[in-house]
Amino acid sequence: MEIKRIKSVFNIWRLLLPFLYIFILVHFLKDITQDILKISTPLDIFGDVKEDISFLPKSFQLIFYYGLGSFSFIVEVFLLVAIPKIIRKRQASFLEKLVIGGILYLLVFLAICILLDPRYKL
Repeated sequence: MEIKRIKSVFNIWRLLLPFLYIFILVHFLKDITQDILKISTPLDIFGDVKEDISFLPKSFQLIFYYGLGSFSFIVEVFLLVAIPKIIRKRQASFLEKLVIGGILYLLVFLAICILLDPRYKL
């Protein structure tokens, strides 16, 4: 019974991967056009969080933008390379654990950015 449950979770994970890939690809393209090239595109409708970290010391602001923000960009590139490799394989691997970790990092980073956006104050 336990093996069936594990296989069903594995199958659901496999079904979600292509959708996650498309979402990450669109977000990656949005990051490039909006944050790096500083141009408006239709991709801007996929979220434009304007976090306010002015209350932080300047060094923490730099760490947030250039450290955590750059790392999220690197994680997105990694996921865009790793997810197709995982989709082609038929068994779980260490790469999948890294992908799950990358997705969790992006979700936590997104949650922090949303909480820092004055438009979404609770």
